[in-house]
Amino acid sequence: MKCALIFIGDELIYGAINNTNSIVAGKILTSYGFEIGEIITLPDNIDVIADYLKALTKKYDFLIISGGLGPTDDDLTNLAVTKAFNLKLREYPEFLSAIYSAREYKLSQELAKKMALLPEGAIPLSKDFSSAGYLLEIENKPLFFLPGVPHQFDNLLNTEVIPRLLNLSAETKEQIIKTLRFFDLNETDLNQFINTFPDEILSSIKIGYYPVFPEVKLILRGKNEKDLHVFIEKLKEKFAPYLISEKDKNLPQVIGELLQERKEKLATAESCTGGLLASFITSVSGSSLYFDRGFVTYSPESKIELLGVNPETIKKFDVVSYEVAIEMAEGARKKTGVDYALSITGFAGPTGGTPENPVGTVYIGFSYKNKIKAFRFSFLGERRDIQILASYTSLDILRRYLLYGEGFFSYRFATGIKEKSF
Repeated sequence: MKCALIFIGDELIYGAINNTNSIVAGKILTSYGFEIGEIITLPDNIDVIADYLKALTKKYDFLIISGGLGPTDDDLTNLAVTKAFNLKLREYPEFLSAIYSAREYKLSQELAKKMALLPEGAIPLSKDFSSAGYLLEIENKPLFFLPGVPHQFDNLLNTEVIPRLLNLSAETKEQIIKTLRFFDLNETDLNQFINTFPDEILSSIKIGYYPVFPEVKLILRGKNEKDLHVFIEKLKEKFAPYLISEKDKNLPQVIGELLQERKEKLATAESCTGGLLASFITSVSGSSLYFDRGFVTYSPESKIELLGVNPETIKKFDVVSYEVAIEMAEGARKKTGVDYALSITGFAGPTGGTPENPVGTVYIGFSYKNKIKAFRFSFLGERRDIQILASYTSLDILRRYLLYGEGFFSYRFATGIKEKSF
């Protein structure tokens, strides 16, 4: 199936914001085997939008349109749809109620009503009506209208649009789809190894690479369950410690399942990540069952007061060190009585750092049973990249320990390790 992507908004035309939705849609659609014929950016102009909708509907199997569904005067997509296809707007009461009550919007009744006026025949995509977005069939072709807000766009694309497209496609109906997630492994590593597979294996499986920083999704499509099984087993022989999930679950979800199975609990102590690690953990529903608490100890004083880090340790080794990471993890575990504690201290940049510990240096502590390990990492990237990598690597240290024990603490960016027993 071949499609066109349409992104609407003057802010995109003028370059006021980056069109991240285009990147996300391009990667996920092509990874599932859908062909993108055109990617078009349009201004907030009813006539222009309507003309493109009419022309592209005739040309492609389906369209994905993003933006212009909000409550302000420049949100004109729905009006353009009615003009393009000679439709009327009608009010969706369930949508109106959900939008009006949603804290995210905080809209007046009048503005909420505008968002709830959709073209006749529209099928809202959000199951709880909490975000804009709908499906409209024109000339027996699906047109997916999605919000421009990136997290809403990404959510509806993955949970609603892709499943519906797979169900519509005659080719994909006959296929079995497996989605694997990896961490601490880039798509080049996977690609090079997969290229060594025999032709008889590769010829029966279509492969899509979909980076979801800091993870990598590998989407496999085939008609034979046995072929897919053989393919996945060969990957596991090479990359088992890096394989997070065979069921398209991210690392925080996997950690949650592992801890719930063991009825064990986790606490965190963070410095340079500022609570991001705890945020990832609690992004999973039900995390209160296994996550006790998180300490954000950004200053040296807070590390001393809340975690019991020895002032002499900081004076002798600095706050960014093996020794402080060890005492942070030890303090978090002692304070809470949990089964595991993770700590992070480092220089996320762009300022800071020392000759011994330049920007990107992060120490991660892991307290468990009667041991504490501290790992030194040299991460690359912008400040946010380093914070995300540090948080995910912390979770992955715990995952590898729960699944494989102590023998698999090996990472691309790791530069050292120290241990304390008690």
